[in-house]
Amino acid sequence: MNAFETPAEFRTAFDALLNSTQRQLRVYDQNLSLFDIDQLPRHNRLRAICVAGSGRRIEWLLDEIHHVARDCPRLMQLVRDFGHVIEIRQADPNMPRPDQAFALADRHGALVRADKSVLHGTLHLDDAHSAILLHQEFEGMWQRAQASVTATTLGL
Repeated sequence: MNAFETPAEFRTAFDALLNSTQRQLRVYDQNLSLFDIDQLPRHNRLRAICVAGSGRRIEWLLDEIHHVARDCPRLMQLVRDFGHVIEIRQADPNMPRPDQAFALADRHGALVRADKSVLHGTLHLDDAHSAILLHQEFEGMWQRAQASVTATTLGL
């Protein structure tokens, strides 16, 4: 277990989780502001997962999706090029949402912030039990998610 309290420590923990991802990355958070997701090393790792094929998936479930298209052009390019692998949805605003934020790598890794309104949390690179419980919670919210971020304009 690795604890983090600063934005830099959070991004380092997320990078470690991202680098441990082989098949599936799932993220639930308020938005993408903490992730600095368009930084080239993170973009390259996400792209590497996308091009690896063989059933790989990246799923972002966010409370707020408004800034994604405006502030994350590299991520939007991945959505455009690899829509069959990477998807961004908005959590159902009419359903209760957890206070915690988390990112999951495969069935073993979890980055967890107990309160998504604060930064500090922990990284568990090998905690299958916690990861499985969070996957179940994520799946329920994913199935109820309403809106999806698309990389194309309707009609074009």
